[in-house]
Amino acid sequence: MYSTFHGLEIGKRAILSQQTSLSATGHNIANANTKGYTRQEAVLEATRPLASPNPHNGTIPMQMGTGVEVSEFRRIRESYLDSQFQNQQQQAGYWEAKAESLSHLEDVFNELSGSGLSTSLNKFWQGLQELSKQPESLSARVVVTANGKEVADQLNQISSGITDFEKNLADQLQANAKEINMAAREIASLNQQIAQNIGSGQQPNDLLDRRDNLLDQLSKLVNIDVKPTVNGRVDVSISGVKLVDGNTANTFTVEPEDGGAKIAGTVVPLDGGKIKGLLETYGYKLADGTVLGRIPELKTNLDILAVAIAERMNAIHASDEARNLDDIQARSTDPNAPLEKLLFFVDKDDPTQPPKNAGNMIVNPKLIDFPAKVAAATSDNIGDGSNAALMSDAFLQKTDIGGTNTTIGEFYQKVIGQLGTDVQAAKQLSDNANAMVSMVDNQRQSVSGVSIDEEMTNMIRYQQAYNAAARYVSAVNDLLNTLINGMK
Repeated sequence: MYSTFHGLEIGKRAILSQQTSLSATGHNIANANTKGYTRQEAVLEATRPLASPNPHNGTIPMQMGTGVEVSEFRRIRESYLDSQFQNQQQQAGYWEAKAESLSHLEDVFNELSGSGLSTSLNKFWQGLQELSKQPESLSARVVVTANGKEVADQLNQISSGITDFEKNLADQLQANAKEINMAAREIASLNQQIAQNIGSGQQPNDLLDRRDNLLDQLSKLVNIDVKPTVNGRVDVSISGVKLVDGNTANTFTVEPEDGGAKIAGTVVPLDGGKIKGLLETYGYKLADGTVLGRIPELKTNLDILAVAIAERMNAIHASDEARNLDDIQARSTDPNAPLEKLLFFVDKDDPTQPPKNAGNMIVNPKLIDFPAKVAAATSDNIGDGSNAALMSDAFLQKTDIGGTNTTIGEFYQKVIGQLGTDVQAAKQLSDNANAMVSMVDNQRQSVSGVSIDEEMTNMIRYQQAYNAAARYVSAVNDLLNTLINGMK
């Protein structure tokens, strides 16, 4: 048997439920532009009915409805789209890092400006040709030493630029590792809070949104695998190694010298994300000691180029036949006077030795201070420029450079040409990956995002239901008033 005031209870529940639904709609509207917010829906459900005697015989029970209540605040979210978004984010993060880092390395070579090493090598070659035509000219010798200095300076600058960027990448890797660890710790903390809320019968929707947002951020940095566990918790793994295990976060480190990324000391192979893109540019050591990466490769090729240029120029400039103006003058009075045999390119740390690498390469200071010591001749004739011609010809002759039979110019063009091709490919793949991210995100937003038009429709619907419930309460109140006060 239900109470005389049963109608008021139904009306009260209707008013409270519609008001709660309206509040959920307001929460959605308030967060329409909040990044990572998932729209929520107040799920209405009929309350438990009451048994009522059958009016026909008074013995068979029937059920009388008792109104409505909000059973849950449901997050409108599709886990499949989240997983797909995170997979695409990993690829986008990887190719973005590759494109940006390789593009910066391309800028270090400065070839697109028309004032890079290619231009300096060409000027050096032209200067040697002019010297071969005017071997008696001191100004032509000054030009040759100045052009040679420009070549050495360019090699020094490129080497220094690569080293500086290498340090920058190391800082980026450590900053990203720190970001991963901060996110992992927060996810572990959120796991604990979410589990406590769910365990006490609450719905921590905003905490779930915060955790999902962190997972999205993580997915751009490194390839992650997210597995739901008990009480709303999730475990986060990288290539099978757990970064977040329930309420515990393990430490992620980046150690290129020891194989790359690690979780709690265990080497973790990376399949995507920004960290992998940066590591492949920065370089890392394999278990067998092999060093891979674009920067180590470029540094090696640049050193090979610098040493090759120095070897070819020095072999000719300091040969037994080479003579500078001072040699020629000395032999005019003493045909057996010793030759100076000066190296053209030397090491800045020891100017008596050839350069060890691109960063140490300089023109022999004696040639800078005394241009007459440039060995342009192969005889004691002051008008002989054959040695300068041999040095200019060395630029066009194919020889073994880094295991390849090629010229100096071709070797360098191959290095920067491959870098340019890789930059364009990385940019194209980055654009494609970002397009896929946008497409999946649009699909996800169509499910989880807030539509102002839809929320306005819901607002009017709940408002009208609230008004009707209020009118119903008023009608029941009138009936009770008649029952209690109207019968006299």
